[in-house]
Amino acid sequence: MIRFGVLAAGAAVVAGAAFVAGSSVPPKPFAGAAKPDEAKLVLGQKTGYFNMARVMREYKRATSQATRIAERQKRAQATVKGLRDMYADLQRMAERATDANEKYRTGREMVTVGRLIEDFDREQGKAAHERAGEVITEVFKELRATVAELARDNGLQVVLAYPAPVTPEEAENPMFMELMLKPPAAHPFYLDPSVDYTDDLIQRLNAKFAAEAGGQ
Repeated sequence: MIRFGVLAAGAAVVAGAAFVAGSSVPPKPFAGAAKPDEAKLVLGQKTGYFNMARVMREYKRATSQATRIAERQKRAQATVKGLRDMYADLQRMAERATDANEKYRTGREMVTVGRLIEDFDREQGKAAHERAGEVITEVFKELRATVAELARDNGLQVVLAYPAPVTPEEAENPMFMELMLKPPAAHPFYLDPSVDYTDDLIQRLNAKFAAEAGGQ
């Protein structure tokens, strides 16, 4: 599985209150303070969460694109291997050659094959980088649009992505533990399943992908 460099977003809300004892005069509100209705809306907002690691693993558009990229890389690696084997054969021929002209011709062929390898590596690397960028952009935009749709359907004011292990093996992986401990991850150490929308999001994304695939 190709890792796409997934980022987890988090947010924290801090509320404070001031009490003035022995005074009948209420404190003057600070500039830009929320009106009562606005404050009530913030305190009563409904927040949803989804597991980004699971979405990226189970979202079929992302996994199918990753598979295609992997297959292209495998074919490119096979081509490079063939060229390198050819270079190695020429090198052995040059070492065994006793005739100066034959040695010279073999050396020129080695230079040509060496340049082919360099050019192919460079072009394939550039193409792979560009394709990965296109896939990341496509998946990100589709995910963002679907999260907004899900939020509207469920009356959510906030939807947070969180990183969490998908398998028991990952749960014991120190890399995941480190990710969950870092402040940017904003990982909820307790999460009520009723506000976890990972399953719903995956179903929606895969339904869209299936509909598009069926129409082709």
